[in-house]
Amino acid sequence: MVKVMRRNWTSDARRYADADAIVVSLGKSGRTWLRVFLYSYFCVLEKREFTLNAHELAGSKVPKLVFTHDLWGSRTARKLKDRITGKHLIPPLESRTKPILLLVRDPRDVMISLFFQITKRSRRYRGVLSEMIRHPKFGIHSIIDVMNTWIEEWGGRSDFKLLRYEDCRTDTKEVFRGVLAFLGFTEIDPEAFNKSLEFSSFENMKAMEAARRFGTGILQPGNPVDPESFKVRRGLVGGYREYLTPEDILFLDHAVTRLDPRYGYNKPCRS
Repeated sequence: MVKVMRRNWTSDARRYADADAIVVSLGKSGRTWLRVFLYSYFCVLEKREFTLNAHELAGSKVPKLVFTHDLWGSRTARKLKDRITGKHLIPPLESRTKPILLLVRDPRDVMISLFFQITKRSRRYRGVLSEMIRHPKFGIHSIIDVMNTWIEEWGGRSDFKLLRYEDCRTDTKEVFRGVLAFLGFTEIDPEAFNKSLEFSSFENMKAMEAARRFGTGILQPGNPVDPESFKVRRGLVGGYREYLTPEDILFLDHAVTRLDPRYGYNKPCRS
């Protein structure tokens, strides 16, 4: 577990104070999918065109959400200044008092998606996959340390919800209903819900990214002719085995035995 010094001395800290809930995740854990679903639902309720810009959604039915990579974002920040000032960290008061929705994915699958993200999109890494899974900053042990810290910090709270990417894939309707309920929607509009499910489906998001339908860099391919450079890439569960040698698979499977069992990932994947 990593000890967190929760100090955010930047102007970014202000947005957490106004939040109704905070959505925390590692990179490449399905955050864009969840975000597109939620903002699609909010936009339908507000009878307006889809947007991912929270400032454009100020309706009474729309909760104020902050999406953050928190400790992971701080540890992997490009700039030393951002790490020193805690730019990506949830401030201490808000970390204790705001509802926390923690979105997670099997860290072995995260490793593969992260590799393509930082080699083909952000271009922050030039090594090979076998080296990256052992990297001190981006590798599997760093990911596990962060996940263990989060669950230890928030796991016992009544206003905490653990959301697994794999469950979202298995039973999207039920899991997303639970997300809306956690965010305060005691009654869910069935028409808006179904429209948002369809809009945020993997196939539709992939098609919209390919066509550059989103007016934001969040959903733009790194290279339109390279499928591995897309934000919406494959979304497989257990797909990490397709990219790794037996030795690397064994390394990852052994590493996740250190992960807190509350996540349900600390066994070899049989998919």
